[in-house]
Amino acid sequence: MNPAATPSMIAARVLLIADDAGEAANVRALLNGMAAPFEIVEVMTAAEGVAQLEVGRIDVVLADVNLPEGETLKFCAHLREHSSQVPVVIIRNATDNFVSQTVEDDAQDYLLRTELSGPLLAHSIRHAVKRAETERRLALERNLLRSVVDTIPDSIYVKDAEGRYILDNVAHRAQLGAGSFEEVVGRTVFDFFSQAVARRFQADDERVMQSGVPILHRHEAAGDADNPERWLSTTKVPLRDPEGRIIGIVGLGRDITARKAAEARLALYTRELQEKNEQLQDDLNMAREVQQAFLPQQFPDIPRHAHAGGSALRFHAKYLPAATLGGDFFHIFPVSDTQAGVFICDVMGHGVRAALVTAVQRTLVEQLSELAGDPGAFLEKMNASLVGLLRRTRMPMFVSAFYLVVDVANGTMSYANAGHPRPLHLRRSTGKVELLAGGAGLGGPALGVFDDAIFPTYPCALAADDLVILYTDGLYEVEGPRGDFFDQSMLYELVERRWRQPAEQLFEEVLNEVQRFCPQVGFVDDVCLVGIEVQHVGGADAVTRDETLTGSISTAI
Repeated sequence: MNPAATPSMIAARVLLIADDAGEAANVRALLNGMAAPFEIVEVMTAAEGVAQLEVGRIDVVLADVNLPEGETLKFCAHLREHSSQVPVVIIRNATDNFVSQTVEDDAQDYLLRTELSGPLLAHSIRHAVKRAETERRLALERNLLRSVVDTIPDSIYVKDAEGRYILDNVAHRAQLGAGSFEEVVGRTVFDFFSQAVARRFQADDERVMQSGVPILHRHEAAGDADNPERWLSTTKVPLRDPEGRIIGIVGLGRDITARKAAEARLALYTRELQEKNEQLQDDLNMAREVQQAFLPQQFPDIPRHAHAGGSALRFHAKYLPAATLGGDFFHIFPVSDTQAGVFICDVMGHGVRAALVTAVQRTLVEQLSELAGDPGAFLEKMNASLVGLLRRTRMPMFVSAFYLVVDVANGTMSYANAGHPRPLHLRRSTGKVELLAGGAGLGGPALGVFDDAIFPTYPCALAADDLVILYTDGLYEVEGPRGDFFDQSMLYELVERRWRQPAEQLFEEVLNEVQRFCPQVGFVDDVCLVGIEVQHVGGADAVTRDETLTGSISTAI
């Protein structure tokens, strides 16, 4: 090494193995004569060279040995075994038969001693070092690529134009049932699949290679006698050489047998659920029909023996359930020859649970007919029955109710309230619309909540041409698109502008107005409206109010 040279100036650190001192001196002189100096470590035997390689910091091995052909091959192989990353350059006297094999397997370059020069030697060393660096980078990239490919759960494989496997990964070998790449390379699909499946795969390969059109994420059965339910998701794209010619197939596959089985189970569960839902819907529709059947085909005439069109009271009802089954309920029935009872209630919530409670309500109304003339006593007895029932439910429930008795003989009404919205009273003779008079508040609490609850009875006057409207809170508890609510005051204003209209027309227009308030949502709770139009009061047709009728007509929705 030139003593004036610094480490940054050194072209390469060369391990010179020379068994002849004169030839070693010649090589050293040639290298030292170059502008960029080489650091030379000189030994005479392969064993000494291996020892230096194990120490490290060697860029290239320069072997100038006079050995027979076979011994030289062993010599080079021995060096490569101990340092596969360090390139070897061989110097020989003449061309031997082993040159091509040596350069291919164990050495980077081969130089003839008779043609040796400083520039040639320096060029060969630099070329060997660069080539070795390139091979190291490629080897690192190949290792990284192989690590990535082998950790991918999808199978990856490459076939040549004859359908032979030339590359694959661990997942592909596991899919084929092979333990190593050697068991796969050079073989075809006919070695791993049934004839029918293999022919189908081969036809796909040929079609892709002939057309250049890939197959992307196709689901296909790949089962055989041992595994008939095997499914694959397959992608195949053409493999092209640098000139763009198709020379094979690159395939990606995923075993989707478990997913297919899960999809099949899900489809089965979906069908079963759909059948159960359809059965449940049929049951709900039947229950709805039963509720609809509770509706009276005609309302009672008051007095009972009034001639056609001569009833003192006319009734009109409108009901819009929020679901298949509703939780609102109303009942209209004669109490005496000149008295009619009108009961309306709203069970908390809607749907099946609420509908079951309305069925109980209907039964209670009929059972309490002997108390029908006393609204307060009527609701108190009903509350006592509901408290025992609703307290046994897992979720709390209650019922708001309003019961009104209309007496056309003397033009009076009496009512009791259990936490229900107060009806509207339209006095058409004076043009007034107001809440039903008689009670300043809501009356008693909702039904089914407190034992021994008291429900006062309030009287109020009634005149010909009056209209009394009973309703549930689903009519006005509607949220608009901006979060505002249609409240009772807005309902009051709607009715006040239409006080002259018949009950049927008024109901339709009010419902339409409320739905226009929130056209996207509409009513989210059951809506029930009951109207009582008074045609006349008193008169010759009136009979004693103490006469009690045993029959009744009812409705439940």
